[in-house]
Amino acid sequence: MTDTPGLKRKKNKDGTYREYWEARADIAKRGFRPSSVRLHYPDTPDGRRQLSARCQILQAEMLAWAAGTGPAKPSFDGTIKSLSRLFQTNADSPFLSMKWNSRENVLKSLVIIERTVGDRQIAKLLGPDFKRWHAQWAQPKEAGKPPRPWRAKHAIDAVRQLMGYGVTLGYEDCFRADTILSKIRFKTPPARTAIMTDEHVLAVRAAGHAEGYPSISLATTLQFALTMRQKDVVGEWEPVASVEQGGITYKDTRWVNGLLWSDIDSDLILRKKHTKTGFAVEHDLRLHPWVLEEIARVPLEKRVGPMIISEATGVPYKNRKFTERWRKVADKAGIPRTVWNMDARAGAITEAFDLGAAETDVMKSAGHKNRQTSARYNRGTIKQTSRVAKMRLEKRTENDE
Repeated sequence: MTDTPGLKRKKNKDGTYREYWEARADIAKRGFRPSSVRLHYPDTPDGRRQLSARCQILQAEMLAWAAGTGPAKPSFDGTIKSLSRLFQTNADSPFLSMKWNSRENVLKSLVIIERTVGDRQIAKLLGPDFKRWHAQWAQPKEAGKPPRPWRAKHAIDAVRQLMGYGVTLGYEDCFRADTILSKIRFKTPPARTAIMTDEHVLAVRAAGHAEGYPSISLATTLQFALTMRQKDVVGEWEPVASVEQGGITYKDTRWVNGLLWSDIDSDLILRKKHTKTGFAVEHDLRLHPWVLEEIARVPLEKRVGPMIISEATGVPYKNRKFTERWRKVADKAGIPRTVWNMDARAGAITEAFDLGAAETDVMKSAGHKNRQTSARYNRGTIKQTSRVAKMRLEKRTENDE
């Protein structure tokens, strides 16, 4: 709509809509803020006129910024908020070189930081301030709700990034704060211990087909059998400046990184470069009968393009939609809600270690660059501790003889 440039509408669960103004993806990527503004105007003629005026103002500010005729670039005035704005907009900032989804996650923490402590002068900060903030950010959203340790961790990590960037700019205040932060150790949120087992996979496979979602069955099997991340199987939608370059697109996003049927050659060797590490892996599917069983359910004429297609839309799952659908199928299968789709990878790696697989082989199978990363996914079970105990017992028995 030309009279409401940048207007986006998103449907709520109750059927109503919420409205936003959103900056052009290419300009937001260059650092324009705010990239999204929630709009609250009544659905009346006067409300629509106010909405239109607001959209046009925001659009004009964005275009002026992009053309270099907008407000002067932010400067550092000693506050956390001013440093945050420099971090988000300076061309040399590591923030702009982050992958889009990492940048979005950091931005969420920056919003929290600016809102709660943005006015604080960095020169006056002491260790107790950072500790107090961490405790504050971990508080439950409301009474009766659980604490939010990961929210606090991510926010403190963002504070560290801000101070580190300030150091590169030569700000003495940031040198001091960065030194103080280096001496503080914050409590780390507990690591996940849940794993997906082969029994869970079989249950999800059955439920997926029973519920009419074979894509869930195939995806889960691929994740577990091939120790792959969800995004490397299902793919993701990343923002693009233009959708005219081809590929599978939706609005201002393009589908990338998921498995394609063409990744499987005539000898049933699947080759895939892991998105996170860039590490290329090969899997002989003839050694994975569950995968072959799921593939056999897909008609030959449909084995083109992305392997995982949403039954509801006929295209790859949009971000988050796969996880939502997987949870519904998993509930039908009786999978505990403590087990998440992402636990398929940890379950596969743990099973490999249970069976005595070499660390280097597990590392290569999972597409990790080092053994330490694979070890973190190993949620050691009784099989591993028992194997060590038996080896130690055998040694003592031999010595007694």
